[in-house]
Amino acid sequence: MDKIENLQNYIAYLNVIQEKLNKFFDKQKEFLCCQKGCGKCCHNGQFHYSQVEITYLLTGYMKLDKETQNIVDKNIEKIIEEKRNFKGKTFKYNCPFLINDVCSVYQYRGLICRSFGLMVKDPTGKINVPFCAY
Repeated sequence: MDKIENLQNYIAYLNVIQEKLNKFFDKQKEFLCCQKGCGKCCHNGQFHYSQVEITYLLTGYMKLDKETQNIVDKNIEKIIEEKRNFKGKTFKYNCPFLINDVCSVYQYRGLICRSFGLMVKDPTGKINVPFCAY
């Protein structure tokens, strides 16, 4: 399977998942406090993406205007420098695509970003309610 076909399959999969996520978010809306312009969950974290998610994310990046791309590039350079100088155990960073607390590639974000804030059941059956200190 080539990269283009793989990406097309991912987009089809993402459409199905997003439809399901929208239903979950609608059912849980009374518990959610997320709003455009908050971005607190995009600060000081780790953002694990699969290779196909990165490819899709880069598709969104390529559609950004040059000025926004430059901001993202500078954010990435800052993260690389911080990682180079980091001496602790767990390196956390701000998402480089977050600009003024708004996702610059929102339509192309990965699954971890799309599902953040939903209640989930852990393996023991306990329901974990979304929590935001802000």
